[in-house]
Amino acid sequence: MGFNHYDDLSIIFAFHRINSEERKSDEMKHAAKSVLLVILVLLMAGCWDRMEIEERATILGLSIDLHDEETSDEPINHPNSDNIPTSEIGMVKITAQLAVPGQIPLGPSQGGGGGGPEDTVWVVKAIGHSMDDAISNLQQQLGSTLFLGHLKIIIISKEVAEKGIKEISDYIKRHPEIRRDTWLLVNGKMAEETLKIAPKLERVPVLYLSGMLDNAIKMGKFPKGKVGEFWVGLENLGQDGYLPYITVEEKEHIQISGLAYFKDMKMVGNLEPYQIAYFNGITEQNPGGSKALVKLSEDESVMFQSTVRKSKIKATLKDGRPHIKVNLKVIGNIVEKRNMTIDSQEVSQKIEKITEGLIKEQCEQLIKETQEKQSDIFGFGEYVRGSLRSYWDTEVRTAEKWREVYKNLSVDVETQVEIKEAGIRSK
Repeated sequence: MGFNHYDDLSIIFAFHRINSEERKSDEMKHAAKSVLLVILVLLMAGCWDRMEIEERATILGLSIDLHDEETSDEPINHPNSDNIPTSEIGMVKITAQLAVPGQIPLGPSQGGGGGGPEDTVWVVKAIGHSMDDAISNLQQQLGSTLFLGHLKIIIISKEVAEKGIKEISDYIKRHPEIRRDTWLLVNGKMAEETLKIAPKLERVPVLYLSGMLDNAIKMGKFPKGKVGEFWVGLENLGQDGYLPYITVEEKEHIQISGLAYFKDMKMVGNLEPYQIAYFNGITEQNPGGSKALVKLSEDESVMFQSTVRKSKIKATLKDGRPHIKVNLKVIGNIVEKRNMTIDSQEVSQKIEKITEGLIKEQCEQLIKETQEKQSDIFGFGEYVRGSLRSYWDTEVRTAEKWREVYKNLSVDVETQVEIKEAGIRSK
């Protein structure tokens, strides 16, 4: 049975309609591809807001001190300055170490030649009622736009740290150019002194200090603690922050002198350099690398160097109150011995036992010191908040309350030492 005339026409119209819709669909696809291509071309341009490096004043290092009106001759760029509100710590003085264009070495210096720090960097100062005000006043002294994208180090004085760094930290955190891998340090005296040093091993003082801290971490002698990690710690309700603590010796030598630790945003104390090893142990900072002189008798001693640290921290309730148990294992080698021979398993076990006692004693003393200042830099509160959630929600809830609990927190430290090598002998 065949199709009639009307059926033939309907089939022809249907084919035409299908072809028309396909053509429209193809045209829309081509139009979409064209629009996408134009957008990609515009995005790939990438230089519409460029700024030549010669037009930038690149800051490598920044120091922050309190402004001393009696001894300072720095100009104040506001009328009636006595009536203008200041930051929580008063007026601040900032010192910036700027890179001199074309003078920063791209590699290690050759043969001891070349200019010194005075040829590669320029130090400029300014004061202000706040950080932003001080930076604005610094910009007025320069013909180029300030650029903080290559900032390596920010140094605050001990006096500033003790008064509080809340507003300073907030400014650094909000500035879009400052990176989270910038070092934030505390100088035991004037922060400005750090930017005036002239180290003999590096033409750029800030790069010397930054490299020294990075190498100390790689060698296991210093904990990780750049500004991003400092902020992460502050966000935890059961943990307080810490920063590297440095001092300047003889105007040309920088020394890592411990850790500055904080209660809320105010510095309340600092660890001694030798205590960093025990802090690294409790917080399981690796690799190892710290050394300890272990006295065995009046005439016998060994030098023990850690290679690996393993720490397990557990929070439980004891008599209705939180209790922390720290199990610390330190693996290392004997790198030096005095008036003794390590020729048997019994001698090695004796050294391990005495070393365990030394580490336990020092860890407990360190924890006690921070408890007296109510600064939980170990993050024990985070273990309580995670493992004892009901207790935290009913008895603690806030960082301020945890600091009160931490002051009387019971902590047990159990240590284990394993000697892998003793001189040329191995276990």
